[in-house]
Amino acid sequence: MSIAEHITVTHLTDQPRPEATTDAAPTAAGVDLVHVPAADVVIEDNVRTAADLDPAFLASVKRHGVLLPTIGYRNADGAVVVRDGQMRVLAAREAGREVPVFVTARDDSTAKRIAEQLVANERRTALTDGDRLAAYRQLEIEGLSVTAIARETGTKRDTVKQTLTVAKSEAATKAVTDQALTLDDALLFAEFQDDPEAIAELQACVDEGYAEELPFTAERIRQDRQGKADMARITGEWEAKGVRVVTTEDDYKHLHELTDAEDDAEDRPVLDAEAHATGCSGHAVVLQSWGEHTAIAVCTTPEAHHVKYPRYSFSTAPAAELTEEEAAEQKEAEKAARRELIANNKAWDAADTLRTEFVKSLLQRKALPKDWTMFAAIAGTRHGWTMRADNSGGVRDLLSIESGSGYGADTVALWVEQHPAKAPHVALAVVLSAFENAADRNWWRYPSAEGAAYLNQLAAWGHRLTDVEKIAAGIQPDAEPEDGEATSAE
Repeated sequence: MSIAEHITVTHLTDQPRPEATTDAAPTAAGVDLVHVPAADVVIEDNVRTAADLDPAFLASVKRHGVLLPTIGYRNADGAVVVRDGQMRVLAAREAGREVPVFVTARDDSTAKRIAEQLVANERRTALTDGDRLAAYRQLEIEGLSVTAIARETGTKRDTVKQTLTVAKSEAATKAVTDQALTLDDALLFAEFQDDPEAIAELQACVDEGYAEELPFTAERIRQDRQGKADMARITGEWEAKGVRVVTTEDDYKHLHELTDAEDDAEDRPVLDAEAHATGCSGHAVVLQSWGEHTAIAVCTTPEAHHVKYPRYSFSTAPAAELTEEEAAEQKEAEKAARRELIANNKAWDAADTLRTEFVKSLLQRKALPKDWTMFAAIAGTRHGWTMRADNSGGVRDLLSIESGSGYGADTVALWVEQHPAKAPHVALAVVLSAFENAADRNWWRYPSAEGAAYLNQLAAWGHRLTDVEKIAAGIQPDAEPEDGEATSAE
């Protein structure tokens, strides 16, 4: 029988009227909707063995009561037995509320009960993230604040705020509704809503099947934005002084590569920056970034000087001169190598930020990876120099320990004395801090056993290596590691 057929509604109050009691059993032709104190409801055996009440769900029931009627029947004693809706009944008991129950004539056999409970739980379709976006946005339009929406829906305020941020962005909303991306991924689209180039770059990640690269791509875009802003500011400062600012696409030589001494001179000092600035029309600066942007003096007319280290040939035959075409190809190859260097350096900086976030999250886990002691033991022996060279104070930052007073190591020691259960976390943090202190752009330029050991271990613990990190880890960027391949610090 369909529960939608012939529904009769009966409201029970604390003092029910004689004509609105729950004593009479429903007829076979109808369904009674009754409201019963949750404490008086019998919960039938259920296929759902775990009945943990979600705090948000419990808060919702306390505020709104049980909104969706449960389904049940009356037993031989006349008590209302709920077959579908045990979680709602349990929450209502906690909240001291009544429970609406569709009371029907039902087969109370065990087989029928199990079948109906399986169907009721398996065939439910949850709201999509797109549904939530539209609903939260409508609530806001209706005048509800973020706090009010959170209170009414039993949702965390931050989640509501993030959902509304996505809902207000066309690109972010499409990312959820059309591409089934997560809320976190959609927030990245919302962050760059006013930057078509950034949106296109993020979308390319999704279109090409690399949605997992979105956090890395977003971080690189952020750093590029900041880098361009810094470059524009510093460029303006130098140009205001009358100094040309060149880029890697221009032709120039660093001053340390040049001298005004003749090729056969014994003393060959490099060009002095101050003297060059006033005495050479080719004086310029190029902005380089290693942490902060730095202006490096260069010369765009190196032919007006001599090379610091001339090339000597032991051959009696003069070196073959390059043709104009060969010289152009060589120059273009040098520029391409320079562009690759800059691109990979930027990629490393972005990866560095995300890797540090992963390490911090790793140390926030209650249970550390099972093989962390093996990793620490190998690191302390095979990579002992890396451990001894770390005086960065990074442990405090990785564990989010407030600075307090005194030297960093003393602060950490005091903290672990106050939190003895965290001693393993501190021990692992000491090792991770040492590797993070050693990790820099040189790891991808000159891959080492040290960098490979560390990055492969992080990969085994769940960190997704970016392409530039794969270079440092000794992994071909286009190849995915086999199961168990990156499992130790060896």
